[in-house]
Parts: sequence; structure tokens; C-alpha cells
Amino acid sequence: MPRIVQECVERIKSSIDIVDLVGRYVQLRRAGNSWKACCPFHNEKTPSFHVNPARQTFKCFGCGVGGDGVKFLMQFENLDYPTALRRIADINGIPVIEEEENPEAARLRMLRSRIIQLNTLAASYFHRKLCRDMAAAHVREYLKQREFNIDIAKAWELGWAPPDYRELADIAASNGMDSRLQADAYLLGNGRSGAYPVFRDRLMFPIRNVRGEVVGFSGRIMQEGQDPRKYVNTAETAAFRKGELLFGLHKATGPIAKAGMCVVVCEGQLDVIACHEKADIRNAVAGLGTAFTDDHAKMLHKYASKAILCYDGDNAGIKASEKTFRKLAQVGMDVYQAALPPGEDPDSLIKHSGADALRQAIAAAKPYLELRAGIELAAIQNANDRAALIPRMADLASEIADPTRRDVAVMDLATRLNTGLDDFRATVNGIIRARKEDTRRDFRQQDEPSYLDYDDPEARYGTQEEPVRVVPIRIHPTILDIIKNAAGHKGMQELYVDRIEDLHEPMKKLAGGIVLQRLMEKMPDPGNDDQWQNFIASLTPEQAAALAHVANSPLTVEGDLQNFVDSSCDIAVREAIKADIDTIKSRILDATLTPAERDELGDRLTELTSLLKVKPTSEKQA
Repeated sequence: MPRIVQECVERIKSSIDIVDLVGRYVQLRRAGNSWKACCPFHNEKTPSFHVNPARQTFKCFGCGVGGDGVKFLMQFENLDYPTALRRIADINGIPVIEEEENPEAARLRMLRSRIIQLNTLAASYFHRKLCRDMAAAHVREYLKQREFNIDIAKAWELGWAPPDYRELADIAASNGMDSRLQADAYLLGNGRSGAYPVFRDRLMFPIRNVRGEVVGFSGRIMQEGQDPRKYVNTAETAAFRKGELLFGLHKATGPIAKAGMCVVVCEGQLDVIACHEKADIRNAVAGLGTAFTDDHAKMLHKYASKAILCYDGDNAGIKASEKTFRKLAQVGMDVYQAALPPGEDPDSLIKHSGADALRQAIAAAKPYLELRAGIELAAIQNANDRAALIPRMADLASEIADPTRRDVAVMDLATRLNTGLDDFRATVNGIIRARKEDTRRDFRQQDEPSYLDYDDPEARYGTQEEPVRVVPIRIHPTILDIIKNAAGHKGMQELYVDRIEDLHEPMKKLAGGIVLQRLMEKMPDPGNDDQWQNFIASLTPEQAAALAHVANSPLTVEGDLQNFVDSSCDIAVREAIKADIDTIKSRILDATLTPAERDELGDRLTELTSLLKVKPTSEKQA
């Protein structure tokens, strides 16, 4: 963005009437020569927020925040300094003068400005058609059925794009905006037969940037079979970058600050409008029918430190929120999930159960990983499912950027998953190291299919195959050594079978033990590729991925095979005891335990610790 020249900055600042500016956002009462109110930046019952017109400053004597009009707007709407200056310039009608640009930058800036002017004209036209045109009766009926009244339509300037574009084209032309500019704004498209209107018989949502400028549109079809695309968005233009825009953000910046730097993230435009207008949840935003991007996350992080995902309340909706969680966690935000009833979105929940139901669901939102772990645990049917769940949850936990917050999440998940804390932490750290060592293994490639990568947020499930994220399970080093030995040497394979009773606890307690169990069941001959592939096919994708670098090529072993096998089995038994101790230490952290349960775990911990002092069988034989 070009820099505003200093002379213009001073003019903008001198135009500020701080009482008028603050009064746009806060209800002020005169108090002698100043004005006062309850502070908009923290909760209070007795007014301690003062505005001094003589000094053109504000000050809260409760929380200490203060400054001039620009600082107030930056604080209240979470704006950066240049954007706050431009917002004040817009309010006071001051032309913004910028430093000289190169010709191409100047051309793009002028084109952007002209597109916004045309979009503003088009938004007003579409809104008039919705409100007044008899041909828009079916759109008004649709909104009525969804319980969106005329006041809501006016507040968001909802509109209707008629099938015939000529009237809008004539209005644009009369304002000096030719068909080329209309094509640049993506109101007109270019096809084999020439130009055609992009939006026809659609409910129109003006898309505004954080400054409130109309940079594009999203249109919803009104008749089934009219178009396979339920939603059509403006394509990339000089003013519109879908991956950088969030619907409703221009209205939500102030409420986000009032809500303690918390933003509610929905899936669609109507959900956002329902939150704002029906439930008075005015800190809600949504993407534009596309995957949540890095740019979205960085933008939200400017305004909020906490996000509550308010997606559809079924398992698919929870999983669809995964990509959004990943992006927000990577930039350092705390991510929560509101548990909506299955089959309900914010708008439908308000309709069926009332606004209080949605407000309560958002107030009761849980950390995303806690809610996700609960859903995944409820779906577990066998040991394979549990073995695959631990690395999946570790992969999600590894996205948390802040090390302290990540470790808190790791400790909580280890308790919920009933796994050893040290082992689970090692899995998380291993995933982080793998990403750093090889960026090609990044699980979040930009061209990756997304649960949310649909133009229609209401019909995203079942329309195409969902992406499969295969995260290799972690295999404990001791278990991996035994797998390599048994896969490569028939004699050791048979000796391990003889000691299968001793390996029972290690296979149950150590990471990847289920893979060793499957190997003992299949007994593939070393060097027999067909048998090895048959064994691999019996595993889950996550288990198979963990053996990507393991082969069943014949091994040569020197020395006594029996001692070699006994030694590795003894090590596995001791490692299983250590894993059991680690798990108990993790469970003791559970705040819901009764004193009796905690005492029982303490006794078990003492017993296991004493077992580690007993010499292994192989040492006794030696």
C-alpha cells in the first residue's frame, strides 16, 4: 500500500473531532468540560473512560488505555496505523494523497478504485431490485422462510441480480463505466459467444474488505437446476483476492475487541449474518466458499488471539474444521470448537432452538483438540483404530506454534488418549522435526484438496472424495528392532514366537506393538516379496507407512540366536514397564480422579518401579 504523504497525515489528524469519532462507537455522557462512558476495552459498571475535547484525547483510568483519535480507532477496530488514517479520511471526506508510484502501480491503483466504484453502484442496484422489483418475489420469499427480514437485508445490503443485465449495463455506462471495466470487475464474463452476465437470478452478497469497500460479490442460485454451482464468487480482480477476504470482518473488528480478542469463524455468509443479526454475536466472520488460507489466518491474528470454530455439528463438520484449526494454530491463535447438535449450523440452530441455544454453544466451546479427541475416541472400534488415533492427534498438536501451549495440549491429550506422556511428546516432536528436515513431507500443501474447498459451503460433503491424510504411526525403537529381526531371519522369527507370552505386554503397551503382532500372525518368509506385500496389505495405511523403510531382506546374525532374542525380549519387557509407568504418571494428572483412584494409581506406580530393579532373565542366565 502506498505511503500517505506527511502533509496529508497532518490534515487527516487535524480533521478529527474526538467526541464525534468516539461517539460513533460509544455512548458518551457530558461530565463538565469532558465526556465519559463505560470503557469499551474492558468490562466495568462505573464509567472510568473519559474523552477530553480540548486535548483531543481519550483515557480510561480503569485499564490505562489512552491516546488520540487515531489510537482509539486502532484499538477499537483492531486496525493498523495506515488503515486507521484512511478510515478517518473516508469519514471526514479528505482525499488521501500518496507518495509517487511507478506507472504500473498507479494504473492498478486507479483500476482498483474504479472497480470499487462500479461495485458500489452495482450493490446499490442489486439491493433496489431485491426490495422493489416484483420479479424478485421468490428471493424475498426465500429470505422470509430463512427468517431474514427487510432490516437485515438493508443492514447487509443484500440484493438480487436479475436475469437481464442490460439495465445495470446502461446505469454503469451512464456513469462512465464501460463494458471493459465491467469485465475487469467480473460483472461480465467472456465466453465463446461474447460477453455474458456472471450473476443471473442470484441472491447477492456484497463482499467488503476491512475498510468496508465493496470489492466483489457472492451470488446464490434461487432455483434448483439453474446452475450446478450453488454459489458463484467474483473472480480475482485488481480489488478482489478471495483468499485474503473474510465475509463480515468489516463489521466484526470492533466486536472482536469487545469480546476479549475473540472471533467466531463460520462457514457461510448466511451463518455470519444470522450470528450478527439474530443472536447479537457480532464478532462472527466466514470464508468465501474456499479453503481457509495462510493469509486468512494472518489477517485474523491481527484482530484476535482466540478463534471459536462454529461449523456444522456433525462429525463431517468437526473434521472439516481441521484445516482451519491447522492454519490458525500455526499463527499462534487459541482455537476452540462450538459443539453444535448434529445436522445444525448456526442459522438452523437459531431457527429450531432459538438464539440462546447458539449463544450457549459458543459460550461452552471447548479447545479444538479436546473436542476432536472426544469424537475420535467415541468412534474407536478396535486396537487398530486406537493405534492410528495417537499419531493423528499428535500431528494436530504439532501445529500449535507456541511451545508452552503445545506442551499443555500434549499433556492433556496424553491423559485423554490413555497413553504415556513421554512417548506421546516424542511422537509430536518427531513430527515437528520431520517437517523441518524435509519440507516435501509438509502435510499442508497449497494444492491439497480441502474439506472446505467448495463454492457451496452448504453442500461440501459427499460431492467429491475427501482427502486422505496418512500419518505414519510411531513405532517404539525396541519394537522396530524386533520387527526387523523377525522380518529378516526365520530362526529369530520362530524364537520370538516361542517367547510370545513375554512379548504380550510390550505389544500392548509400546507404540507400534500392533504391527509386531500382525507380523507374528503372518510370519512372512525373509526374502519372499509376495508374502511381505501380503503382510503389508493386512495393515492400516498408517501402520504400513511406518514400515516404509523396513524390508524383509535376509539378515546374517553372528553368535547365539537364543541369547540375542532373549536379550531383545527382556529389553522390550522393561520398556513396557517404563511405558506403563509413564501412562500412570499421565493419568495421575487427571483432575477428575477421586482420592481413592489416585491412591490406587500411586500403589501401582510403586509396584512397577520396584519391578525395574529386578535383573532381566538374560542377565541371570549370563
